[in-house]
Amino acid sequence: MSKRLVRLNPEIIFRKLENVTELEINAVLQNGRTYFGKIKSITSDYVVLADTRDHVHRIAIADLYEIVYDMESIKAIALP
Repeated sequence: MSKRLVRLNPEIIFRKLENVTELEINAVLQNGRTYFGKIKSITSDYVVLADTRDHVHRIAIADLYEIVYDMESIKAIALP
């Protein structure tokens, strides 16, 4: 049985997801705090996501431990 969760460490987040928006992710910080929401934008320095209450969170890539998402979710959104 294959695994559907994809885990990206901070070094490759921008390279893998730079053109992706609206993907639901879990952003796990180095301090253990986790944010869940949809990607609004990604730069080489920040990930911006909107949570389920539409609050926007700007998270520094340097503060991230990893980003986790379901590989089926990325197939469901239109990639450029």
